[in-house]
Amino acid sequence: MGRLLVVVAAIVLAPVVAFADDLKRGIELYKAGKYADAAAALAKAYDADAKPETLFALAQAERLAGDCKSAVPHYRKVLDQVSDLNVAKLVQAQLSQCATDEPAKVEPTKVEPVKVEPAKVEPPPPQIVTKTVVREVRRTDQLSTSMFATGTLCLGGAAGLVVAALGSQSAADTAFTQGDYNRFENRLAAERAAAIVTAAVGVTLITVATVRWVRAGNRAKADVAIVPTSSGGALVVGGRF
Repeated sequence: MGRLLVVVAAIVLAPVVAFADDLKRGIELYKAGKYADAAAALAKAYDADAKPETLFALAQAERLAGDCKSAVPHYRKVLDQVSDLNVAKLVQAQLSQCATDEPAKVEPTKVEPVKVEPAKVEPPPPQIVTKTVVREVRRTDQLSTSMFATGTLCLGGAAGLVVAALGSQSAADTAFTQGDYNRFENRLAAERAAAIVTAAVGVTLITVATVRWVRAGNRAKADVAIVPTSSGGALVVGGRF
């Protein structure tokens, strides 16, 4: 009788142990970036114990492995099973990624050759060319230079924040739990706001510096001018000395 109870207990607990092993292996493969292998292990875990959270992890692994054909019905099945609004929004956001991951089909366009007739070019009439040598002296403005340099640094910082925001977006897309997804979304919002403010400050400083330089103007000094006349030419020297 005792042996019979042991055999019955082993038969009952075998699927539970298999589910735990497959789920653990699937999570480890997912974190290692081996999404196709993770999807296979998570599929076995879901077959042993059909839980929505296991199905969501399976859909995530399938999408990241490039198998949106399998991931989409699994995402939709999770949506049918969950009642929490925040969880539904998370699942819907990941489902929409499949639409953006699929490359658009572009049909090649046929370009008909265009026949171009050679144009008849008439020789230009003789002209008298006047050349003036001008030397420009720009006024230095230390404040404008400093503002321009600071604005350039701000734009560089804004570019760095944009790169960081893209990293947060990628991390949110591959989040394994809702808590990780919310944390990455909050970081993404903060980095986007900081990038916008920094870029606005940079553009403002560069614009103000440019306006100051334009208003300051240039002091042009004409050294030599050759002017044609009816009998030949005349050499004119003038300007500020």
